[in-house]
Amino acid sequence: LARMRGINLHKAGMEGLDSETINKIIEENSKGSKFYENERRRGAILKEQVEEKLAKLRSLTPSDIEAGEKEADKLLRNFSAERRFDRCIIHIDMDAFYAAVEMRDDPSLRLKPLAVGSQSMLSTSNYLARRYGVRAAMPGFLGKKLCPQLTIVPPDFVKYTEVSRTVRSVLGEYCDGGASGLVVMSLDEVYLNITQHLKQRADWPPDRRTYWPRVAPKTPLLVCKCAKNNADSTVADLLVTSSASNSPSKFASTSSNQGNSRSSTTSSTTACSNTPPSTISLVVGKDEALATCLLCGMLIKTGPRVFGTSAEEAVREMRFRVFCATKLTCSAGIAPNSLIAKIASDLNKPNGQYSIEPTLEAIEAFISSLPIRKVGHIIPCEHWVVPLFLFGAESGGYKSAKVPGIGYVTECKLKAFGVEMIVDLWKKRGALYHLTSPTAMHYYMRITLGHCEDEWAEGEGPHIAGFSGHRSSHQKSMSTERTFQDCSDMDTLLAKCRKLCVSLVKDMNEAHVKGKTVTMKLKLDTFEVRSRSQTLPDYTCSIDIIFQCASEILKDEVKAELANNSKALTLRLMGVKISNLVPSAMCQQFRQETLESAFDRGFKGAKDEEKCEEIPNTSIPETTSSIITTVKESTSANEDNEFSTTVCPVCSKELKLKDLEQMNDHLDTCLSRQTVLEAVQETFTSPQPSTSKPPSVAVKRPARPTGFGGPLDKYFRIE
Repeated sequence: LARMRGINLHKAGMEGLDSETINKIIEENSKGSKFYENERRRGAILKEQVEEKLAKLRSLTPSDIEAGEKEADKLLRNFSAERRFDRCIIHIDMDAFYAAVEMRDDPSLRLKPLAVGSQSMLSTSNYLARRYGVRAAMPGFLGKKLCPQLTIVPPDFVKYTEVSRTVRSVLGEYCDGGASGLVVMSLDEVYLNITQHLKQRADWPPDRRTYWPRVAPKTPLLVCKCAKNNADSTVADLLVTSSASNSPSKFASTSSNQGNSRSSTTSSTTACSNTPPSTISLVVGKDEALATCLLCGMLIKTGPRVFGTSAEEAVREMRFRVFCATKLTCSAGIAPNSLIAKIASDLNKPNGQYSIEPTLEAIEAFISSLPIRKVGHIIPCEHWVVPLFLFGAESGGYKSAKVPGIGYVTECKLKAFGVEMIVDLWKKRGALYHLTSPTAMHYYMRITLGHCEDEWAEGEGPHIAGFSGHRSSHQKSMSTERTFQDCSDMDTLLAKCRKLCVSLVKDMNEAHVKGKTVTMKLKLDTFEVRSRSQTLPDYTCSIDIIFQCASEILKDEVKAELANNSKALTLRLMGVKISNLVPSAMCQQFRQETLESAFDRGFKGAKDEEKCEEIPNTSIPETTSSIITTVKESTSANEDNEFSTTVCPVCSKELKLKDLEQMNDHLDTCLSRQTVLEAVQETFTSPQPSTSKPPSVAVKRPARPTGFGGPLDKYFRIE
């Protein structure tokens, strides 16, 4: 456990690798680095956590285990009652997306181990590079150690964004609710519900389900010509006679093709330090109608394709159309829920699909036989569904909220408890109930049933002009982050911070949402990760406000590092996240609910006792039209005439009111920018209480200590 985390062999394209050899190379070439020391620290912490849990496990009595099983069984019964099998959920995952785009645009890269990224970090790798253990989220220098012939190209997020937009435009035609129904997890990963499409598709005539392999009518066919043009008879024969099967007989030896330039490129990969693959499949994909040529990337089969009406046929059709639009392949999973669909999409990669029957027996048989790591990074049941916002050129690292799953750390803990397969989660449920958090226990029990709520698939929610999505009951977030060379220069860091804010706000505007909580993610040169958050007074999508908040957090961290460790803060990654999202069109509604709730609390408190609280002095900068919604109330009751005195949360004036209607009338007047600004100005020019205040009512206002500053004062100060 104290060793560095090993390679994940459950990733597509990395099955069957010699993990011991790969891990040894990684560890030997990492020793002495900051990355290695950070991994050692994390390993030591993990070991301590596991030992603590094991001690607790040993202390459990049989009655404790039995009680835990009963509680777990209650969860299982509840989840079982919620399961649905009437939906058809599809998970589409582009194959080695960034690398595939680069190989498409530069054919000389097709038969080379390729990664996209830099010496500091790799974003992805093609399937040939994966055979040497090169993977995403690996430093580029380690990739070079595993495969000295590795070609690393810098990412081009402008290009990837355009391709992603094209993919989503095709998929939107099949999704229930159209483009707005798509759940976009990243540039290369999408969920969609095609239940309604299948009902309509059943009545479609064959001509509506027929497509030619071309980008558009009267354009050239996207069909392989390598068999005709290739001088190597072995390659030509394989391509001509191929039945699109990846059987060993359809593999070309990398050492027998020395006479051809393309083949010699293939044989050069044998120089890699790790044991290289001795054969390379020239045909990618097992479906004859969709299989492509490794040499040119085009379809093997010519002629039109007529697709059927089933779910499998609909997915084949959308994959074919995605290829025709982008010249890129994708893989798909078909299942009654997103959890199973996500796992299924990984089983026939690349250029394949896998379907799970929508029955209880099929799902339980499928999920129980899987190792626990297979359910890492699955889609959450609760999330924000947004329209097809266009990922900006600077948002290549963008992901929706970090999705839950079973990663390396959780895998280590579960294996220490004797849990290696999904079925073990059920067998050990009694102990897990006492060893894990309630949230984790709920998650594990859902997994054992292969259950995912998929609230997004309901297609219900507030449909508001300018907002074509819906919000779940759980607040989510949007974020973007960047890895860069170690940097401690403050001006450079602030410039990077603003660039991230611009990218984030662009995504927010295209998604028609505003947020309230800003979080900064900072990864130091020592690989230590820090996260700092600040909640704003009001929902916003302003670049200036978000940057002001983020930059203040960054400056505070720089000062703290200098004070605590007597050195400059050196970063290698920075991220900005905005959470507490609401649709832009609903912001006023959320403000009104907040104000009414505050007023109700004021009236209730007035009947019980007099509340004397500090009323903060705040100002609103000209760069924003936000309304301060942080409410601090001061109320008192007049026993004689049943009037209540309360403080308006907008203008901070004390009001003598009888009912909520009078409060609403006052708020209607207050809730305009000019009125708010005048009220704030009045606060600073005339600090004395209003003369209209009834003399019989006394409200105490404690003086603010010298130098006092609330957590929000730095965002609303008068210069």
